[in-house]
Amino acid sequence: MRMDAIFEINKRVMLLRRGIIHHLLTQYGLHPGQPEMLRFVQQHPGCSQREMAEDAGVSAASIAASFRRMENAGLIRRRSDTSDLRCNRVYITERGEDALKSCMDDMLKLNDVMLRALSEEELAGFLECLRKISDSLHAMKECRSGKTEGELSDHLNQGEWT
Repeated sequence: MRMDAIFEINKRVMLLRRGIIHHLLTQYGLHPGQPEMLRFVQQHPGCSQREMAEDAGVSAASIAASFRRMENAGLIRRRSDTSDLRCNRVYITERGEDALKSCMDDMLKLNDVMLRALSEEELAGFLECLRKISDSLHAMKECRSGKTEGELSDHLNQGEWT
């Protein structure tokens, strides 16, 4: 029963947060995933689509579609690499910088609102719990590489992730 309660409250929190974030993103002409992409481009000016895809763990084709959308919105610009014309280098625009800053400011405010009811001690405990959950999920992600769905299901059922 306790796991059911954890599942339900986690699902409710995630859905509420995702809905609020979606509303915030639309104010800045952004879509889910784009703030992280903009931040990567901001921190790695002149990165390639392949570098972004490797960092995000997705295909270069899905990055290309997102980049096209962001370029059309004026958030990034792509330039051909002078030494390899098959490669595009990506840069954040001033409009992208402004959208990212405003969006991140709103995300910080959202986190403040979400966590304001917790004491410092509760926040420290919550952070420790999130670290443990993150570590477990990271171990699961690392373990899954090269495994079939059946093998993953077996590991999940047995709690084997190391």
